[in-house]
Amino acid sequence: MMVHSIFNDVLGPIMCGPSSSHSAGCARIGLESRLLFGREINKANIIFDESGSYPETYIGQGSNFGFTGGLLGFKTDNAQVKDAVEIAKSMGKNIWFSKQKLSSRHPNEALINVYNENDEIELSVLTFSTGGGMFEIVELNGFPVFIDGTQEQIFICCSLANATHLVDVLNKLDVSIKKSMKNDSVLYAVSGFDRETKEKILAFDKQPDVLWVKYAPAIMPVEMKKKPTVLFSNAEGALSYAKATGKSMWEIALDYEVSIGKTTEEEIWQLAEHTYDVMKQSTIAPDPASTPVYGFLPYKAQEMKQAIKSTNSIPSGVLNDTALAAISVMENSCAHNIVVAAPTAGSSGVIPASIIIIGESLNLPREDIIKGLLVSGLIGSFISNNASFGAEVAACQAENGSASAMAAGGIVQLLGGNIEQAFQAASMAMQNMLGLICDPVGGLTEIPCISRNVSSVSNAALSANMVMWGFNPIIPLDETIHSMYDIGQKMPATLRCTCQGGLCITKTGQRITQDLLIKREKL
Repeated sequence: MMVHSIFNDVLGPIMCGPSSSHSAGCARIGLESRLLFGREINKANIIFDESGSYPETYIGQGSNFGFTGGLLGFKTDNAQVKDAVEIAKSMGKNIWFSKQKLSSRHPNEALINVYNENDEIELSVLTFSTGGGMFEIVELNGFPVFIDGTQEQIFICCSLANATHLVDVLNKLDVSIKKSMKNDSVLYAVSGFDRETKEKILAFDKQPDVLWVKYAPAIMPVEMKKKPTVLFSNAEGALSYAKATGKSMWEIALDYEVSIGKTTEEEIWQLAEHTYDVMKQSTIAPDPASTPVYGFLPYKAQEMKQAIKSTNSIPSGVLNDTALAAISVMENSCAHNIVVAAPTAGSSGVIPASIIIIGESLNLPREDIIKGLLVSGLIGSFISNNASFGAEVAACQAENGSASAMAAGGIVQLLGGNIEQAFQAASMAMQNMLGLICDPVGGLTEIPCISRNVSSVSNAALSANMVMWGFNPIIPLDETIHSMYDIGQKMPATLRCTCQGGLCITKTGQRITQDLLIKREKL
């Protein structure tokens, strides 16, 4: 099975809000497409599947600037991504969006056609944004491929008549080769090469019998091994590994990441530190006086912080602090500021509020809070390996439900609990959110997303407390994850981030959508 990296898939991407699937995932698709094209892009058409989620959400959730920013060469953590549409226009780029019937194999399906200097389509890629900032390119100029940004590959296309000679040459280079055919052409996907061999393969472009060569570099924070040694892929396996090695939860998180990626423990710790720093910064509320409002909600976190001091409310201690932090992060995401999708932008307030704010309330040092982040990421990897973070795939239970489960396990780490307790808390938190639909009003991550982040933090904290007090949720974490995914697959598409159900089709929800359309037309 395919296993997923904590820092590629779970605690990241670091990105401009508001959506990991529709902003960051699209930016990564655009960037990989630009790198495949091999030079500056001046003209491109992004075509959405008409039955997917993009047509109703691509402006509200930032797919327009995500795709455009990537095509311009911006990485997800580049603050210019949010202004990419305007930047492209100022540079004279012709990048436009349309919709038509595609394969409908994924809710987030888009075909990107890139034109050359002769106004011909030189690059055509069929793409899926699979959730949490992850993506797949599944067709390259009509050939079936698999590109997800975790491993570098070179694609060589030649005529069928010249294929035998080409493969004979490739076989002498000690590389992995996959072959696909289309009409009278053959495509070889080559991987597993070193730097010297890469240059030799790229030079094939100069041979007369080769039609074209495209290079797809690894663009993720952690480049994955071609043949990783998978220590475990789920909670049951992690528990067995921990018992066999005597290692703690955060230590086995490091072991897991090193076993599947071309990286070291020191490099993983540095990634964790950087993630912590960005998360902590994102808990500072945006200034309403100087921050543009892209949606329909004004920024309220600063005002609410003052209201706590002067308004009658239930004394809730640290939960009040976590609520304000979660709101602040989500407001930064809605303002298209830099946040960490953990595991998604629509749930980006949960982990910072749960792990950093609660960790600080316990007077824990930075190092111990980072260990809590690693445990949260480890639990998230089980979800990514065996289910999905995509609301288009399994609704909000896959976003806030997953984030709450990750947070609950991380909080147990902060409290000094053991691995069994962490997995029990994660299972309980996810159980409490099974069946939660995704219905972002106006296609924005504002209502009900912001309040769901807050409730997800409370759910995580109380789940951790209950387990520490001795409660057993009975159903193992792996089985709960499977149930979440199964429930999501049984939900109608109208309840999975298409803006066609739930709060989106209430009288008020429809009015807000119309108001937003009018607002955008005036821009």
